[in-house]
Amino acid sequence: MDALGWLIAYVVGFGLLQLLLYRYFQREDPSPDATPRMDRSRAAAVEGGEEAATDGVYCDNCGAHNEAAATYAYCRECVSPL
Repeated sequence: MDALGWLIAYVVGFGLLQLLLYRYFQREDPSPDATPRMDRSRAAAVEGGEEAATDGVYCDNCGAHNEAAATYAYCRECVSPL
């Protein structure tokens, strides 16, 4: 087999390997939307003190729990200001 034949075989083989790896990791990686969200009524209950408060801040827009670090200015779920 000459050099051109080997080059074509390498390019096609590499492309197939990349496609197989992409399909494998896409199937294994769950969607970020699969994360459970908190509804607004539960977020309001937590902020109102009806449940035991944990360290963190709940987003007013989506109700997601965010850590209480002072460096976070935006929600981790909807990226709205906290």
